[in-house]
Amino acid sequence: MKRILFLLVFLPVFGWSQSVLVSGNVSDNNNAIPGVNIIEKGTRNGTTTDFNGNYEISVSSNTAVLVFSYIGFTSQEIIADKKTTINVKLIEDTQALDAVVVQGFAGVVGKARKRTESIQSIPESVTALNSEGIEKAGINNVTNFAKLVPNLKLNSSQSAGINFLTVRGIPQIRNADAPVAFVIDGVTIPDPSLLNQELFDLALIEIVKGPQGALYGKNAIGGAINIYSKEPTNSSKHNITMGIGNGNSILGQFVSTGAIVDDKVFYRFSTQVQDFGGLLTNEYLDEKVDYETNFNLRAQIIARLAPNFKVTGTFQTMDVSAGAARYSVNPTGNVFVAGFPGGPLNPNPSSGNNIISLDKSGKSDLNNYFGSFNMEYTLNKVKIQSITSYNKVDRSLSGDLDFTPFNDFTQGETAETKTFNQELRFNNINSGSKLNWSAGGFYQDIEKPFFQDGLSRDFDLNQLFYGIAADVVNTTTTYAFFGFADYKLSEKLTASVGFRYDNDTFKQLDNLFGVTSERTNGVFQPKASLSYQATESALIYANYGRGYRTGGYNPAVTDKFNRDFKDELTDNYELGFKSSWWNNRFILNGSAFYTDFSNQQQYVFDLNTFYAGNYNYEKSRIIGFELDAKVRLSKYLDLLANYGFVDSEITKGGTTGGANGTTTDLNSFNGKKTPFIPQDNFNIGLESSFAISEKATMDLSLNLNNTGKTYWDESNDAAFTSDAYQLLDARASVSFNKVKITLWGMNILDQQYYTEYVPGSLFGAFDDLGWRGRPATYGATVSLSF
Repeated sequence: MKRILFLLVFLPVFGWSQSVLVSGNVSDNNNAIPGVNIIEKGTRNGTTTDFNGNYEISVSSNTAVLVFSYIGFTSQEIIADKKTTINVKLIEDTQALDAVVVQGFAGVVGKARKRTESIQSIPESVTALNSEGIEKAGINNVTNFAKLVPNLKLNSSQSAGINFLTVRGIPQIRNADAPVAFVIDGVTIPDPSLLNQELFDLALIEIVKGPQGALYGKNAIGGAINIYSKEPTNSSKHNITMGIGNGNSILGQFVSTGAIVDDKVFYRFSTQVQDFGGLLTNEYLDEKVDYETNFNLRAQIIARLAPNFKVTGTFQTMDVSAGAARYSVNPTGNVFVAGFPGGPLNPNPSSGNNIISLDKSGKSDLNNYFGSFNMEYTLNKVKIQSITSYNKVDRSLSGDLDFTPFNDFTQGETAETKTFNQELRFNNINSGSKLNWSAGGFYQDIEKPFFQDGLSRDFDLNQLFYGIAADVVNTTTTYAFFGFADYKLSEKLTASVGFRYDNDTFKQLDNLFGVTSERTNGVFQPKASLSYQATESALIYANYGRGYRTGGYNPAVTDKFNRDFKDELTDNYELGFKSSWWNNRFILNGSAFYTDFSNQQQYVFDLNTFYAGNYNYEKSRIIGFELDAKVRLSKYLDLLANYGFVDSEITKGGTTGGANGTTTDLNSFNGKKTPFIPQDNFNIGLESSFAISEKATMDLSLNLNNTGKTYWDESNDAAFTSDAYQLLDARASVSFNKVKITLWGMNILDQQYYTEYVPGSLFGAFDDLGWRGRPATYGATVSLSF
């Protein structure tokens, strides 16, 4: 096997004929331009600029002519003339700007398959925003991005870093891995507590849906989220942003970039401080419970040591302090108001249904330190890339556990994740070839100490006693190798195949019981697709992919779960299309999918033993579809709309547990819908951009997002089911000279809703718990560039 891997990844490096590599950056007077078409004149050899405006193209000779073209700009032809670096500034086409003819949408480029491509050419379901789209939509975390994506939802509850992401009918359970690979600047981040971090100074955010194990490895069972920050530039640019909002919210942000050594070494430094005082009140202590303070700092240096050799160093730190454990509790056993099942919360606190009333204030902290070192070397037509990274996350929680004014139960929790990654990747960069490929190897080492304790009342003695619920150290060591290739079978037909083999060793040291558990997995994750370019503006595709999410160990064996829980496996089959009409003024993409799901994981808290654990359903199946459209109605008005539907059903529950020779039968849930998954969602938005004077422009956006019906337990009981709810967001900004003023509002109609609901029957309690979503928030920012 090692010899085969050597041949796969090294022979192609030496098998290509000599050529000339040209690279550079394309921008206008202010910003990098993604999606610029670059063609070697007289050939079919071409590429596009990425989301940072960068490009690389291997041309046939030193005298090759490169043609740069982009909608709304004058095309340029440049002779290579023995240059290896060509930076281009495109000039706006004033005739096109003044013309009555409405221009179509410019292409959006992403990196879903780990190389720069237009998302309209990828045989996958992809939603992506480049920097301009991110700014216009006000995207500052994955939760806001998910509002624009069919069949994607991200909620947070309990404390900073506890996230619940669902994608295409696959949920994330508490204290477990997300159903997507989460990648920042090319580095896989395995800790799900970082999923909803504050985002700023971004060049790209995208999601590719469907199992992506062949490209991203374990846990990409439902897809992958890629986030890329803006890169350092050769010219000096700086930006200061200040903001205020309700809930005593304040924001400060600073970004600076430029050259340390002209044309050789560049830096980018960005930092943000955000403080939100909160809007929800603990009625018992009369204090805000949803407060949050964020501090982020990121620094990046790029050094071009040679025309074909670049190194990048990145450091990031994040510190979050927030409220926690603020669940509403209803002594009647049903959080929802009679007559409003799953609908808006009753705004009258005297009803007792929506009150947050705790004797202990909840508090949580999340700290992150991240560093990476990236080396890129190009040899002939092959790019060799080494990515080394280290990531450390500390998370803590303390607060009430009975969620009442009575001092009966409290909780405490600390978790830590230390991750070391090393990836070696080979990619060809010959855009004119029928064959495009990538291959490489990956190593990862993860260590996760986890400690949980609390106080509980002995009601017979009327005393509080301290207890430890969990004290474990989980480690995972992964070795993987992978390969992926496209081949043009004809001018219109392209086949893609890929695979990844992951070898994972899991080990748990249980300090509470003195038990050590260990197992090793070897999982093969294949991927295949066939795409047909029916016309220049219509692509039809079919694909298959496998994904897997790791299992693990529970603290003990109880009636509700076993000592371990199994790995999940999905096999996904998908048909889709991508199309553009009306001179690119109408973009319509769609897909339908079927997923065979084995060993789906579920979380439960056993109140009898005070242990939390996970168990598996043997079999589930998922059927769904999604549509995504945008229409340029006029020169100044765009309509955006998407819809996603999913039917996720438990087909064979199986059994779980084994304490005292007993088991729990899960087959009673056969035919039931999988909990925590919205049955559908849609988004409708309007965007407008127009000049209000020679030097000033205005941008407006309005967005309505719908979250569909959600079952909160396997029984699908109507009492534990929430109906659909809608959130309306709006933004307006004016830009003049180098100043930008923005007014924004989120959930501006002040819709009340739950992001998590926990039926007491799930863990043997009398009361149900609800986590209230954030009320209406609004504010203003002022930004100055210089």
